[in-house]
Amino acid sequence: MSLADQQWSPTSVQVTVLQARGLRIKGKSGTNDAYAVMQVGKDKYQTSVAEKSVAPVWKEEASFDLPPLLLQAGGGGGGKDRSTLHVQVLHRALVGPDKLLGQAVINLLQLSEDKTRNKTEWFKLLDKTGKPDKDRGEVLLDVQFMRNNMTASMFDLSRKKKRPSWKRI
Repeated sequence: MSLADQQWSPTSVQVTVLQARGLRIKGKSGTNDAYAVMQVGKDKYQTSVAEKSVAPVWKEEASFDLPPLLLQAGGGGGGKDRSTLHVQVLHRALVGPDKLLGQAVINLLQLSEDKTRNKTEWFKLLDKTGKPDKDRGEVLLDVQFMRNNMTASMFDLSRKKKRPSWKRI
């Protein structure tokens, strides 16, 4: 293993919610109007609603900044929240609150430990307490760890106009 591999530590993660399967049906027509909410720390993104679907496909992505390695390892500054990805799959209800179909809680620090920078994996959906009480289905996520290397000079950066970043929710 090279020195670069040993010292590589991601600064951000790009998560793509690809699809879900085996979801519990909450809609009256035998389907769901499903959407997913992804959250790391206080940053939260929501997919569009896949209407009248039993196996929704979204293929929507979001990027999250990760804390320095020390914060991820349990140091101060809320590192645990910033290294945990929460994915909820919900059914949009026309009346009343939306219904939780299931959720997955993914430890990004553990997921990044094998140094594979891109993972596509099915995650089992659990109930709101985090227990697998009933089969709630699975969500397919593509998780890509990235590192932002600051190689441009500070002079070059100061001359460029900054564009605002847009986030959903």
